[in-house]
Amino acid sequence: MTDVTAGSVWQLDIAQLKQANATMRLANQALAADDVAVLSTLGFSLAHIRELRSKGGFRTSSIAQNTRMINCLKQRESAHAD
Repeated sequence: MTDVTAGSVWQLDIAQLKQANATMRLANQALAADDVAVLSTLGFSLAHIRELRSKGGFRTSSIAQNTRMINCLKQRESAHAD
C-alpha cells in the first residue's frame, strides 16, 4: 500500500494546475495564430475550439487564479513540512 501524505497530494495538485496553465497559455497562443492543428494536438475538439474562439480564448483571470492556488498550496506544503 502506498502512503499518500498531504504533501504528495499537494504536489500532484500543483503539477496539475501548472499543466492546466501551460495548456491554457499554449491554447491562447494557438488561437491568436489561428493554428487549429496545435489546438487539436492539445486535445481540443472542433466544438471546443469554436467556443474558445467566440470567447476570445482562456481568460487571464483563470490562469491567475490557478497561479494563486499553486502559491497557496506551496505555502501549505511548506507549513506542513515544518
